[in-house]
Amino acid sequence: MSAFVVKILLVLAVLILVAAAVSRMRGRRSVGPVRQRMPMLVLFVGVLLVAMGGLMALASFTAQNADGMLWPLRVASVVIALGGAWFLVMYRNFYVEPRADEVAFRTVWGREGVIAYADITDFSVHASGGRLRLTVRAASGARLRLTPNLYDLSPLLRANEFRQHNGRWPVRGELYGGPGPR
Repeated sequence: MSAFVVKILLVLAVLILVAAAVSRMRGRRSVGPVRQRMPMLVLFVGVLLVAMGGLMALASFTAQNADGMLWPLRVASVVIALGGAWFLVMYRNFYVEPRADEVAFRTVWGREGVIAYADITDFSVHASGGRLRLTVRAASGARLRLTPNLYDLSPLLRANEFRQHNGRWPVRGELYGGPGPR
């Protein structure tokens, strides 16, 4: 009887945590008007893996384990739940925000960076595994790598067109006739 009560309490705890997370996400808006995150598929996969890991943990940790046969299921449930949590952290951390004079970004590890167009030392697009990969490096050492097909990088591409036409990257305010927002 006590195992049944533990299962019910665990299910209620998971439902409360999911409801709290969903309610926080509904009212959340990004700081900038053009801040772009990873595709929603990453969020969906993360939630799915956390839910599967939670259900597997619920089944394996509440059952009798007299002969030790449930240890692989317990380990697998924890690994799957941690993998799902990593997908959620990646989705939460990463963003790219192309601005008029610079591109701001945050990596999946949470490190933020800003690359001014005038400070770009390397701009390359190459095919990798059948997909295009854009790499932008700044003189300060900051590096941004992403797939340009997934994100609207039109200000950065306009700055690259300016570079191809004039032989140099535009300085702050040169593209739009005045200093842009920081």
